Amino acid sequence: MTEITRALSAENPARAEAAATVVRFLDVAVAATGRASFYNTRDEQLALEQDAHRAMAALDRRLYANLVCSPGATDRSRQLGVLHLLDTPAHEDDGTAVYDAVAALTVPRRLKLFGLLAERRVNNARVRRLILRTVLGSGSLELWSVRYRVKLAAALRHAWGLRLSGILRSILAKRLAGAELDPKERRVLAREIDRWAADPAVAHECVAFVLGADGPYTLPLPLAYRAARTDLDAGAALPFETLEGLRGRFHPAEKPARALESTADRLTVGQRLAGQRQAQRAGVEVAVDLDRYDAVRLYLYAFATGMTDDVAAALDRRATAGAAGLDVAGRRIALVLDGSASMRGGTDQPLRPIATVLALRDALRAAAGQCHDVWIGGVPDGRLVRPAGATAAAEGLVAALRTGAELIVVIGDGYENAPAGRFAQVLDAARTLGIAVPVVQLSPVLAAEAAGLRGYAPDLPLAPVHRPEALELAWCRLMLTIDPAAAVPALLRLADLEVTG
Repeated sequence: MTEITRALSAENPARAEAAATVVRFLDVAVAATGRASFYNTRDEQLALEQDAHRAMAALDRRLYANLVCSPGATDRSRQLGVLHLLDTPAHEDDGTAVYDAVAALTVPRRLKLFGLLAERRVNNARVRRLILRTVLGSGSLELWSVRYRVKLAAALRHAWGLRLSGILRSILAKRLAGAELDPKERRVLAREIDRWAADPAVAHECVAFVLGADGPYTLPLPLAYRAARTDLDAGAALPFETLEGLRGRFHPAEKPARALESTADRLTVGQRLAGQRQAQRAGVEVAVDLDRYDAVRLYLYAFATGMTDDVAAALDRRATAGAAGLDVAGRRIALVLDGSASMRGGTDQPLRPIATVLALRDALRAAAGQCHDVWIGGVPDGRLVRPAGATAAAEGLVAALRTGAELIVVIGDGYENAPAGRFAQVLDAARTLGIAVPVVQLSPVLAAEAAGLRGYAPDLPLAPVHRPEALELAWCRLMLTIDPAAAVPALLRLADLEVTG
């Protein structure tokens, strides 16, 4: 790890350039979602992400590969990291980073990654090995084959190509029909499926099913899938989204509650929370363990369905857990919280910025000795705050300075319009008057700016935080701005690498 250590420890222009490169990457690793924000388009966000990934990998590929796998990185950053590593020549510093990053993704996001590989025409030996080992080597392949049939078929066709996929389908159909395979056909199956499979017999049926062979099948879930096309009750063992899809296509007269009733005890964690309103309308009880959701997700749920005592209690537990890693115990802090209209976010991910602000507020409240909240805009709604109004950030800063806090944390997207630029003027005036209380900014939004983030003042230390669990990465980002050399140990620890000279 001499490259990054030398670059950030040197007293020369390269140090500032290296620190800026790492800062930009941490910005996208923590906060980028690939979605439009209130101010920026999806294409602007994507261009920023890709540039940051390329620059970080060029600076130190080993550090880049390990940071992609770090706990604070978003799934989006893991996906783009794997894409970059696979689309560039393999390097000894890659280690197991590709497989580690893929293993950290949920199954839908793994398949989304494979779709991105196909979309960008990234297909080499490493890509094929990754897809086949990940898919065919899974002990959950039978479940995946019915739950993600279309996306799984796309991934396998990308790995094998259309011609070989067609050959495999024909061979597997022949095998399922009980016909004897010739030696060449057995070699094809051994080379393309068996050597990757956790269970070759299961893999043969699942691949045949995914690729559209007629069967006959013996595995329970493919059997249930085909039977449910004529008898919905025969699909009771299928996942909810699969059975609901079959109901809509082959049994349109049946109510959606039928599928929910049959699968209520097998819903995924995400489906249990997202489907609560549908379950209530249908009169179906779906148990939800609120402690399995992060604070941002719980706030989004509360915005959609209303805040309940159970959700509030779960949020309190999340805040206590999030506070454990923050070194502000016993300190007096003031929070300047942006609740203005821009905190609604983009149309494809509404209210996520304000949900993040609220989650960070809770964690910092739980960590601090004393905490004062100062809101910029927003309409209080119990524990929630509805985004509204202009961003009078300077007024918030003045109010925070009057609290006598030892630390002021501003949480907002950096856009100020009432009036623009006043925050920086107030901060400069406070410094001139000898008020030295530290002021830092956390941003729940990655803006399409040259440096990745927009600050309320030019020299204000700032870092992105997409969720409270990424606060450690945010602290490292702040240290890179303030003292790059001192940030090296934290950076390497986050990447699970040893500090070397």
